[in-house]
Amino acid sequence: MLSSVRQTLRQRICVRRSYLHSTSTVANQTTSFSAEGTTQAQSRKPSSVPAGVTLNGINFLKDGKDPIALEDTEYPMWLWDLLDEKKQKQKTTKPTHRQFHRKKNRDAIKLENFMKDKKT
Repeated sequence: MLSSVRQTLRQRICVRRSYLHSTSTVANQTTSFSAEGTTQAQSRKPSSVPAGVTLNGINFLKDGKDPIALEDTEYPMWLWDLLDEKKQKQKTTKPTHRQFHRKKNRDAIKLENFMKDKKT
């Protein structure tokens, strides 16, 4: 039973939160994603610190050392999306994102608490 579950999980390949069963479509989509990544890398702002500079004051461990800045290409792509307000707002408006459901649940709790206060 467990081996059959593992086998089916291996057959599924996750691409942008949707599962595909054929590898040919995955190969086509991954090439298009990499093409997007190169255009995004060209259009994004460079980091504020050049590579090789020691980032003083970031370390919070007693025996740790301050980190050294890396090249912009060495950081993951999702890191650059954190500063983009438009992309962060989209996460709360699309039902495929976890943040959408968290916001929806939080709003429902606030409404329920508001209605409880009104009844008394």
